[in-house]
Amino acid sequence: MAAAVAFPHLLLFLVLVSPVACYSASPSYRCDWCPRRSTVSLLPPEASALNGAACGYGDTAAVAELTNAGFHIAAVNAGFFRQGQACGACYQLRCRGRSACAKDGVKVVIVADVPETNSTGRGGRFMINKDAFAALTTAGGGGQLASLVDAAVDVDFRRIPCAYKGKNLAVRVEETSSRDKGHLAVRFLYQGGQTDIVAVEVAQAEIPGATTQSAAAPSPTTWQYTTPREGSLGVWRTSRAPAGPLRLRLVVTAGSGGKWLRTDGAVLPAEWQAGAVYYTGLRVTDVAANTCGGASCSASGDGDEEE
Repeated sequence: MAAAVAFPHLLLFLVLVSPVACYSASPSYRCDWCPRRSTVSLLPPEASALNGAACGYGDTAAVAELTNAGFHIAAVNAGFFRQGQACGACYQLRCRGRSACAKDGVKVVIVADVPETNSTGRGGRFMINKDAFAALTTAGGGGQLASLVDAAVDVDFRRIPCAYKGKNLAVRVEETSSRDKGHLAVRFLYQGGQTDIVAVEVAQAEIPGATTQSAAAPSPTTWQYTTPREGSLGVWRTSRAPAGPLRLRLVVTAGSGGKWLRTDGAVLPAEWQAGAVYYTGLRVTDVAANTCGGASCSASGDGDEEE
């Protein structure tokens, strides 16, 4: 079970939150269609960008979990990807200016980045597979948009909450981690809601069967902060990881503020392994208030003027 607690030093992390204004907020998503111009194009069949490895969804089963939740997988240009901070974010895309465009468009989850192009501009560039492209088309459109292999179709987009059926927040231990050396690097999978993770800390969990010096006054928990890995902001790392088993606490954005979420027990076992995925038991369902959060509306993260 998850416990949400507040800490005095929460303000230290709020500087990491960069709200982005959108059109008037909707009750369900708290972020309506964003004003930046964006495009979507069809990923060539031979391309491997959508295997999910860039965001830690590196196997067929993990990618299937995303599609089973009702989302198509997508890649975005590097600026929009933000060195991995966009991993796992969910968006709704709808094409415009074509009679074949479906009214509700398609829902996608970001799993990879693609190279920048001169045509990317200040907007986002999404790349999706043929099935997702067909979903952009009305039932009477005959899937005609999916035939535009070399075309970039203009789209509106907005960030929407992610919802994974039967899945709670998972943590993947990166291959660069070393338990013996105290090096730990993790990334998060299946993050629900419409928020970003902006701070992560780890601590040694209570070891079953172990006794404290005084049951009446147990020793306080010592939390070790982690930092985003340079060049891959979706990965949190520390070179001073406590001995396992390990518990986690993290900050998720909530509008212009944030809140802590903390696991009750151990997430990583004493003998945790690099490359393994562990479930936290936390369910992130928060919807950011009055903001898309981070780079939801623009690749650069600067504010957009409301119209």
